[in-house]
Amino acid sequence: MSVQHLSIQRLRNLDHVDVSFGAGINLLYGANASGKTSVLEAIHMLSLGRSFRSLKLASVITQNQPDCLLFAKLQNQQGVPVALGMNRRLDGDHSIRLNGESLTSTAELASLLPIQLIDPSSASLIEGGPSLRRQYLDWGVYHHNATFFGLWKQAQRLLKQRNSALKCGTMSASVRASFDPGLAQVAEQINRLREAYLKLLEPMFFELLAGLVDLPDLKLGYYCGWTANRAYADILDEALERDLHLGYTQRGPQRADIKVTLNGVNAAERLSRGHQKLVVVALKLAQGKLLSETQGRKCVFLVDDLAAELDWAHRREICRQLAGLNTQVFVTSVGPDELTDCWPEDIQVKMFHVKHGQVSPN
Repeated sequence: MSVQHLSIQRLRNLDHVDVSFGAGINLLYGANASGKTSVLEAIHMLSLGRSFRSLKLASVITQNQPDCLLFAKLQNQQGVPVALGMNRRLDGDHSIRLNGESLTSTAELASLLPIQLIDPSSASLIEGGPSLRRQYLDWGVYHHNATFFGLWKQAQRLLKQRNSALKCGTMSASVRASFDPGLAQVAEQINRLREAYLKLLEPMFFELLAGLVDLPDLKLGYYCGWTANRAYADILDEALERDLHLGYTQRGPQRADIKVTLNGVNAAERLSRGHQKLVVVALKLAQGKLLSETQGRKCVFLVDDLAAELDWAHRREICRQLAGLNTQVFVTSVGPDELTDCWPEDIQVKMFHVKHGQVSPN
């Protein structure tokens, strides 16, 4: 899927933008606070229903305005046009329309328009908490296996029921029987899907990483959320007293994590910020490549301020790898020349100047 045309109204400093993009590399350049990142933000919202910059809708919508309106003309892998519109309102009366039909869930958006975001905060995937790496892993599993989302929702529902019961401080055998066996079964299924996906992802990740930086001792490990090689049903039994004391389920698929280590130590403690960014870039590129090779689908890459913390040689290699994915890319920079010499000579880069909330093609 690619974004052919984008219309943005009342999003931050973008009062009214209408712009058509290329199916390959799209470079948006301009001064800080000109609106470059807001264009990426609009595409992100059309894919996931939310901003990557703020959890507060009020900070995304233009000041003193009641809503923001987004519309995109998309094109799928077969060349079929798709119309996608979104209205996000401060009063909560949101709406999403796909080819004129209303959507009630943002889950369909993520499947329709897969995106990968690489921005200055991406290093948090390495140095941040497990939930960020779990979200990264689950993005891939979701797009790789159609059964995952249903299993994930079921697990969330059963965990919520179990935690509500645990808060009472006691739990009868009959109450446990209403959700523990189902939770154990679903958790094992989710675990197998996550393990299988990571096994496919790892060789692609290390191949791409080797082109960016020499880190032969970097390892990826998987923690399923409970003791390895133990049945989750047994874990639930053993931890019951402790869970009752705490009032929540300590272990399970909701605690899964990808362990990134260097020489056996948490990579966040050993890697520089620049090297952390390179590892994250390789992780994101690997997911895009795996989606293309196994599902025949392309994801859109949103790359904000690529030049930050990276020298020219690394910028050039990242641009080369992005171009090699043969997918749509939106990348921002302050000046038009920061990245122009980084792309392969046979790659056409469509350039856009962003100034005072206006986007003009060069």
